[in-house]
Order: sequence, then C-alpha cells, then structure tokens
Amino acid sequence: MKATRMLGRALVPVSLLVLAACQTVPGKKAATAPDQTQSQAPAATQAETAPQAQEQGAPVAVYLADTTQQAGWTPVTIQSGTLYVNPAPVITRGDLTGVQAGASKQGEGLLALQLNEEGKRKVTDITTKNPNRRLALVVGRTMLAAPGYTAPVASEHLIFAVGTEENATAAARAIAGVQANDAPAANPSMPATTGTPAQ
Repeated sequence: MKATRMLGRALVPVSLLVLAACQTVPGKKAATAPDQTQSQAPAATQAETAPQAQEQGAPVAVYLADTTQQAGWTPVTIQSGTLYVNPAPVITRGDLTGVQAGASKQGEGLLALQLNEEGKRKVTDITTKNPNRRLALVVGRTMLAAPGYTAPVASEHLIFAVGTEENATAAARAIAGVQANDAPAANPSMPATTGTPAQ
C-alpha cells in the first residue's frame, strides 16, 4: 500500500498519456494508425534480434517528443495524430539500474525504469531545457507511451502507463532479458521485478 502511495506521488510531475502500441523507433519508418496495416520490421530482423533480447534484453530508450513539428525530428503516426520524436535518445540501457512492472490502484499497467545518477541528471536537464514536451518510451521497436510533463522531472524513476499489467510485465521481462517462463537469461543485464513499482 505504501508503495502505491509513493507511486502516486511519483506520477504527479508526469501526466501520463498512453499511446497505441505498435509505434516504431525514431529514425525508422513511421508507424501507422491501428486501422492501417504496415509491417513493424522485416521477418529476418525479428528473427535475428530474438536471441539477442533473450541474452541481454530488448533495446530500450526514452526520447524527447512533441506534438508540434520540430526540425530534424521524426514524425510518428499515433491514434490521436502525429508525434514528432527527437532521434537522439535521452535515456538508453546504460542509464538504467533496474526495471519494475506493476499496476495502479485502478488496474492500469505501470512500467518503472530506475535511473542511475547520470540518467537522472540527463532527464532533469532535458526536461528543464524543454518544458511542456513529452518523454517517449520505446522498447524494442515499439513505442509504449509518451507522457507529457509540465515541470522538470527529477525522480530516480521514470514511470509509464502502458495499458495493462500484462503489458508492463512483458515489457519489463523484455528489457531485463528474462524469458517468458520466468527463467532468467544467461546474462541478464539488469534486475526485473514485478509488483507495484516504487522507490
């Protein structure tokens, strides 16, 4: 219960907006709305990256994004329109010390990325210099969420609403390189836990 209250306080600086899954990584071809069909990646690419994800975790990054067109930013089609994503990531795997999956009191799936000191500094810096934008979470080639923020984000956790608790658990396992049967990969790069994300 205490963890849930702490999570609620952590969510205050970041107003969460869940976007449709199936958005591609910035720099790749823009994804389409759910009613249109487009392949996420060639089958060969998916087959080649599966063993890598099992051994060291799926790629994970957080990008600066905005609903207003920005020079050099990649447009990504989402259900509510177009999101423009800076192709340079703010946070990558090297900025993380852990990942947690859980749910809010309302049952919404939450994914928490625990930042190291350098990651925390990067997020605070970028959100201070770029007010009223968004932080887009991309796991593998899928954009899971892009919450907006109105004040600088200075938490050691970035918490994203990702739909269901099952989505959050699957994303945490993918990031940590944990297989679906709960057996850890040979060399998982970071701890993954389930339950309510907390500090």
